[in-house]
This record gives sequence, C-alpha cells and structure tokens, in this order.
Amino acid sequence: MEKKKVLGRGLDSIIPEKGAASPEFVYLPLEEIEPNKYQPREAFTQEEMDELMHSMRHTGILQPIVVRRVKDGYQIVAGGRRFEAARRLGWEKIPAVIKDNVTDKDSLMLAIVENLQRQNLNPLEEAYGYKRLMDEFSAGLQELADSLGKDKSSISNTLRLLRLPDEIKEALRKGVINKGQARTILSLENETEQIALFYKIINEELTVRKIEEEVRRRKGKRGTRKAEGVKNPFIQEIEQVLQGKLGTKVILIDKNHKGKIVIEYYSEEDLERVALLIKNIPG
Repeated sequence: MEKKKVLGRGLDSIIPEKGAASPEFVYLPLEEIEPNKYQPREAFTQEEMDELMHSMRHTGILQPIVVRRVKDGYQIVAGGRRFEAARRLGWEKIPAVIKDNVTDKDSLMLAIVENLQRQNLNPLEEAYGYKRLMDEFSAGLQELADSLGKDKSSISNTLRLLRLPDEIKEALRKGVINKGQARTILSLENETEQIALFYKIINEELTVRKIEEEVRRRKGKRGTRKAEGVKNPFIQEIEQVLQGKLGTKVILIDKNHKGKIVIEYYSEEDLERVALLIKNIPG
C-alpha cells in the first residue's frame, strides 16, 4: 500500500519522529481501530458530531487520525471525534498516522493536548486528565507545564476544582457556572458555605467580582476580614518563592507575626514529590 506524506509536525513535540523528515499515513479499516481508553473527554455532543459529519461528508478528512499498534489492531492516540464521525458515516477506512513509540502516558498527554488546543475539554475533564497523569504516570507539575504549554499555577488552580462539592462540580461540568466562578467559591473553606454561595450565584446570577465581594463579606462575618485585606508584601514574596520551589500553591497565614504555612498537594504521588523537594532543601 502506497504511503502518503503528511504536512506538519503536530505531535513531534511529545513523540519525535525518528529517522524521517515527516510522518506518513495509510488507510486503515475502521474495524481494526479501537478508541483511546485515555480519552479525557467524557462524551461528544450531537451538535459537534453533526457539524463534523457534515464537513467530512463534503470535504473528507483534512487531517489523519493518529494511532498506535495494540494486540488486536490499532488504538487511537489523537482524532477520536474524526474516527467516531467516520464510523457514523459508514466509512470502511480512515487515513491514519501509525506511531510505534507511544506509551500509555504519551497517549493520555496527547489526548489532553489535542482537546485543549480545540478547547473541547470542560474544566473538570481537564482537571481529571491532569490528575490521571499525576496518579497513574507520576507526572509532576513542571513536566505537565512543559508538555502542555501551561504555567504551573494554572494547572494547580485547575486541579483545585476537584475539591468542590459534588453538586458544584456537576454544575461546572454542565456549564451552569464557569471556571472563574468555581475557583472563587473555593475561597471559602467550609463546604456548607460553598454550597450556600453556589445557590446564591445561581439565583442572583452573580459575576466573579460580585462573588469575590460576597466571599469577603462572609469571611468578615467570621472575624477574618483582616486576613482578606491587603497581604503584607513580604509575606506575598515568600509565598511566591515557595510556590516556585515546590511547584504547588503555598499559603502563608500570618497573625501577629505568628502563623502557619499551608502547602497544597493533589495526589499521594504529588505529596511524595513535595516531601522529597522539602527533604532535599539544604540545611
């Protein structure tokens, strides 16, 4: 079967092509291809499928899918929506680039990258994708940041969304509230208060700025307004230094020149990573 050249270096930043100037594609039977078990998206909407099927029906596939060899055929690395659209259209074959050096970790990483580039992941799918990389493949924040082209604080803030109560996470998943609103809800530590604020946001359609004001008001009622005021610049600088060293969110709580340091972690593996960094700090 004659192979054809594919333009571009799309996946080379994570899986470099060895010994060839550019990747090649072949036509593979759909029956020999299985979905990516590491796909971070939970479902494809009917509207998305209808639009893609209409495009493919009239113009074909402009970009081949990417697969890797598995025991009984091939498994999708990137291009799950194109594969599903081709299946629904009744196609027998699909153009595909075969990658032989793709690990499970690469497969999940590439699936996340592909969806992030197309803005197809909701915030929770994104967070669960990061968590899987950290839990199953011991990926650290710096590795995620380098591979995904994001800064560590952005990844940390996304992971924090997993701490929300279930009903708020479900609302975030469905788009009832957005990522900014959800992150502001997390400013309250008490779950009961978080849920109360969530319903206030829904009922009154509060903006992020209004939510921040509500958070300050609620904390002020508990006598902690001072903590929500302008933080000492020296304390802020120490927080930033520690966050840079540890690769995670660090909060200094200062009261009358005494306080505590709160270091966040998002999995057992992440805790081990942070502990090792602290252990290796010169005495």
